[in-house]
Amino acid sequence: METAEKIIQWRRELHRHPEEGWTEFWTTGFVARQLADMGLAPRVGQEVIDPAARMGLPAPEVEARARQRALAEGLEPYWLERMGRTTGLVADVGPADAPLALVLRCDMDALPLMEAQEASHRPVREGFVSRHEGLCHACAHDGHMALGLGLAAQLTAPDAAPLRQRVRLLFQPAEEGVRGAASMVSHVAGARHFLAVHIGLGAPRSGDLVTGVGAFLATSKFDVRFTGRAAHAGAAPEQGRDALKGAASALLGLHALPRHGHGTSRICVGRLEGGSSRNTVPASAFMACETRGNNSEVNDDMLRRARDVIAGAAVMHGLEWRLDVVGGAPSAASDAAFAALLARCARELPPDARGGGCFPLPRIREQGDMGASDDATTLMRAVQAQGGLAAYAFLGADLAAGHHQPGFDFDEAVLWPGVRWLEKVCRELAG
Repeated sequence: METAEKIIQWRRELHRHPEEGWTEFWTTGFVARQLADMGLAPRVGQEVIDPAARMGLPAPEVEARARQRALAEGLEPYWLERMGRTTGLVADVGPADAPLALVLRCDMDALPLMEAQEASHRPVREGFVSRHEGLCHACAHDGHMALGLGLAAQLTAPDAAPLRQRVRLLFQPAEEGVRGAASMVSHVAGARHFLAVHIGLGAPRSGDLVTGVGAFLATSKFDVRFTGRAAHAGAAPEQGRDALKGAASALLGLHALPRHGHGTSRICVGRLEGGSSRNTVPASAFMACETRGNNSEVNDDMLRRARDVIAGAAVMHGLEWRLDVVGGAPSAASDAAFAALLARCARELPPDARGGGCFPLPRIREQGDMGASDDATTLMRAVQAQGGLAAYAFLGADLAAGHHQPGFDFDEAVLWPGVRWLEKVCRELAG
């Protein structure tokens, strides 16, 4: 079977088995098995993850259920034993003692979202809809992993010329919530180039390619817990300390913060919950929040001011409080020189034997804006800090619905040109 067909099969199998961040046990094992069958030596889970740098971890019972589900769905115990209690993997192509020419990041996690079940939804119609209720790949991470596997297949094919330098495939857990990249920073040490590719987003048409994405927003994700004292709401309300009221005050205060004069800033309380019954003063409350800024200075200042608001609300209502940062990423920009090289490789890509597999020249752009966050920026900044070049690219695709929507799906025909382009980039940098 040709790579062009395999990548669609891989994407669909990954789509059937969505897993949230830090629970991608089946996914890690599946990708590792494909790479091992190509003759590579993937390192997985605890072999590649810095446990101290992980953020936003699932509850132990959630992790345990995910491990058992993965085994029930065919995960080889060999891979699970090697993973330990975490996920993700790294695999190198090329001589082990050669310089590290390129790291390609492929994110792995799915979203806590129920996938559309209508017959008009292609994954339903063609039999690859999510098997996991309440989870689905609605941000194309299944496609990103298929790109990585397709690239590995091309580089390790029997008739492929060997690389003179190394290319590293970095399959990252927990991109959603920007929780995973910090735990894999050591794997870009010494890299001369770093690339992350996202399907769709700022390139929502098949045939588009944007090779130098910038305007990433720095972000901090944080959970806030207020603790008060329960009391009977009718007989003795004065004995209570209302945690939910304190959280509500904090929410209003956070959204009343003025925007930053030194750049774009954002703040959002995406979730607020608390209390136990209608006639009991709520003893606890929880908020899930985020700040963003067009640079880390602005974002850090928003987080500092958010802490002040939360502390003030707690004092006003006589509460204890705790803030836990559960995710974060800096701002970043693609290096223009690397974006130009990526665009040149796309322009020089000839049609395949069937007359396709390439990009229309007018549809290749070297600049684009993200306007959101992705913790690939953590890895980009690490490579740039050591003198290397980094870029983030959009691989255009027609979409059935927007990202993070139940009906999301993308045109799988874009995967093959994407793989051919990535192979050409690797030959340029490491061949």
